[in-house]
Amino acid sequence: MSSPQMAPPPTPSSAFVRRITASPRTLVAVLCAMLALLGTASWAAVTALDYRDTLERSEGDARQAAILFDGHARGVLDASIDLLEQVAGRMDGRGLKSWAERGLQEAMAVERNGRIALLAADGSLRYGSPVAFAEPETSDGLSLLVRPLPPGEEHQILPAFGHMAGQPAILFARRIHTATGLFDGAVLVAVPVSALNPVLNAFGDGMARSVGLYRPDGVRLAGIGVPSLGPLPRLEAGTIQVDANWMGTGKPSILGVKRMADLPILSAVTIPRTAVLEPWYVRMERGLFVVVAGVAALAGLSLLGAASLRREALARQALTEANAQLELANAQLEERVEERTAALSTLNLKLSRALEEKERANQAKGRFLSAANHDLRQPFQALRLFHHILMERLAETRDRNIAEKMGEALDAGEKLLHALLEVATLDAGVVRPQLADVPVSAVFEELLAEFRGMATEKGLTLRAMPTRMVIRTDRTLLTRMLGDLLRNAIRFTDKGRVTIGCRRHGRWLRIEVWDTGTGIPAEQLDNIFEDFVQLGNPERDRRQGLGLGLAKVRRKAALLGHTVEVRSLQGRGSVFAVNVPVVGTERPPTQAPAPDLDPVQSGDRLILVVEDDPIQRDAVRLLLESWDYRVIAAVDGESALALFGGTKSGAPPLDGPMPDLIVSDFRLPGRLTGVQTVAAVGERLDRPVPGLILTGDTAPERIREAVATGCRLLHKPVSPDELRDAIAAILSERPGSRTADGGEPDCGEPDGGEQALENESAA
Repeated sequence: MSSPQMAPPPTPSSAFVRRITASPRTLVAVLCAMLALLGTASWAAVTALDYRDTLERSEGDARQAAILFDGHARGVLDASIDLLEQVAGRMDGRGLKSWAERGLQEAMAVERNGRIALLAADGSLRYGSPVAFAEPETSDGLSLLVRPLPPGEEHQILPAFGHMAGQPAILFARRIHTATGLFDGAVLVAVPVSALNPVLNAFGDGMARSVGLYRPDGVRLAGIGVPSLGPLPRLEAGTIQVDANWMGTGKPSILGVKRMADLPILSAVTIPRTAVLEPWYVRMERGLFVVVAGVAALAGLSLLGAASLRREALARQALTEANAQLELANAQLEERVEERTAALSTLNLKLSRALEEKERANQAKGRFLSAANHDLRQPFQALRLFHHILMERLAETRDRNIAEKMGEALDAGEKLLHALLEVATLDAGVVRPQLADVPVSAVFEELLAEFRGMATEKGLTLRAMPTRMVIRTDRTLLTRMLGDLLRNAIRFTDKGRVTIGCRRHGRWLRIEVWDTGTGIPAEQLDNIFEDFVQLGNPERDRRQGLGLGLAKVRRKAALLGHTVEVRSLQGRGSVFAVNVPVVGTERPPTQAPAPDLDPVQSGDRLILVVEDDPIQRDAVRLLLESWDYRVIAAVDGESALALFGGTKSGAPPLDGPMPDLIVSDFRLPGRLTGVQTVAAVGERLDRPVPGLILTGDTAPERIREAVATGCRLLHKPVSPDELRDAIAAILSERPGSRTADGGEPDCGEPDGGEQALENESAA
């Protein structure tokens, strides 16, 4: 008889699994605990990775900041170092006595690039401003900078911090020896610490980061932040090092330090680890809060699962109550929607009124800019005319030099006035582009005629690639945009060529300006379009421009709906491109016969000048008389009419003066403008009289009024040469070109037509 088979005893793990699966409440609790552990472990791993990445990013930032600061600081020091090398290189081997043998070029360099001093071997001052060394001195009273050096190191340039002429400065010294090799003294060049302030302010944040220049022995030459970093690492020339656990300041910091290529100077940037890790601590606390909240949520979920059976019946009842509450909420929501709709309507009404106020403000701004244009141009016009008269009357060379300097200052003021008014006009939104079909070849010809002389003066080749494309744009605004790009290309190109051409891409045409200049750093490609940004001109030398050219290009491109792009390689050149829409190709041009002009005899021509400003009136009168014209003047339209009595149509001619030309301002006191005065004088004399309007008013409606009568228009300030050419052109026109009806004065063809003048005035 066989014995019954016995079941194997259960293992501990299988018994645990059966207990969990037998109780849904226990199963939910175990699952929630596992999810909590998994979430906590994930948070810990992400936090650790974030900690490492935060430090690595900060090390990279410190490295990059040290490199950039080193480059900018070296740019400030270069001129003084070059001056020291030039002076010391000539004197070394000849002794301090050779200082008196310097040439004109070296003397001018000393005057232009900063303070310089000569110290004898005993430390006495031989030349320059008093020098005070801030570092400890040796036992014999001489600074370390003017002591002999061991063989092989006697030509090194050593820096120190001190004062020259009472100002804090970085001192650079180089030893001078006699012909026999004996130490004879030192040449010192001082760079004021204030010259480095713009660079230091750009790299320091004023709170945590410290930036400065240091000697290898740890002496700080200039900087901001903590006063001392302690002894710095010894580095080879041109190398960089980053230390994530720098303790030189007494607190853990991230240090980025770079040694200059040919100077014993270290550019150091430090960031406290507490400042670096502060955002990490915030993220860690938030993550911990999320984890704790998640664990609490899982715990609550476990409790909810345990009580789910008990709450199922209550849920059904709650659902019924919720439906009732939902209906009530829907009714309340509809009521609230109606209230919000009414509020939105009120808000829309307020918005419409605000837009109307904005439009009125823009109109007021336009009127202000128009008045500012006129009032600011008036004194510049008078100065320009008086300067021309003064130059013609001065005979002494010294006096003419002074007058020429005054002319240069006047040119600079006019350029700044035009640039600022143009930028303000574009920002004010009063410019309205007049789009038309424009042949690109005509724009290129105009640009070549304007800039060929400028390129030839610098020895550059300026050329335009032939094209027959026609584009949709505002010709005046586009020509000025390309003119600003060409002017920059010629200014920053020392040799080679500047080319303007175009490439078609579908319905767009890329007009490109190429140069072989110095190029633009990649990190500055976005900054160059900002106002008053000039690369390589920290001294703000106005001969290198104002820094508004590319800013105006950006504004005009936005106004026209064009896009501007730039590519550049340092040392190779740059390419600026303007994308404009294409409409087709141009037809072959037709030749128009050139009109014959009568010779102008100034001596027998009488010109009436109408100007209410006495300074302007005297300046124009003196200038015209210096050109042998006969001149009569009036302060307004009524005074001008009074000069000719009262004649009627068909009456005999007057015995008084009969002007050949009227030169008038547009805005005059009284009821008559300049254009109306020209017409009224012509009616009184029973014959048309040509008119030339000189005005600083650039409002489009004013210019349309002037152009409608055919008067020639010149905007103040106008140069004497432009005024002479305009007068000669008007007086040279044949009588047959007058109007047939005789009712309106024929003042010459308007320059470029009404459309071009309106564009020019608005821009």
